[in-house]
Amino acid sequence: MKVLIEDEFAGIDLAGYEALYFDEPFNIAVGEALQMGRRLVKIERGAERIVRHVAYEPRREPETEAAKAFGTSRASFVEELDYDLRTHVGEWRTIPNMMPDRVKNTGTIAITPTAGGVKRTVRSDVTIKMFGFGGLIERAVTGEIVRSYTKTTDFTRAWIAKLAR
Repeated sequence: MKVLIEDEFAGIDLAGYEALYFDEPFNIAVGEALQMGRRLVKIERGAERIVRHVAYEPRREPETEAAKAFGTSRASFVEELDYDLRTHVGEWRTIPNMMPDRVKNTGTIAITPTAGGVKRTVRSDVTIKMFGFGGLIERAVTGEIVRSYTKTTDFTRAWIAKLAR
């Protein structure tokens, strides 16, 4: 399943958004707001690229589709991001702790300037290879991605508004 998420952020320029996107205190706050366990595994900052690996452990409500699909198992994943500071595009993939040979989630994130801020474009491709119910899990995972980005967008906009004061 393919997912496209586009959000605009007013009151911040490209350099400011990139600095915020890779700011650890900001990301810790996002993780807390999303009730997502988060641990920075690796970050390498160079003149042309930033490589960041983060381990996540979502705290799911028992009645969500993802919780129904995964049961009581504690699903976690590592997100590996390679962000090009020249093109403002990052390629990422997630590596789940459960069934990594059957679950593939890859994509890109692009940041582009707009008249009053920036636009973040996230493209994701989720593929689950499980006979009989792979599609159900793909829908659950993509639903979680969309919900997570919606909450992250709201949180980011509020954070940027605080910075502007």
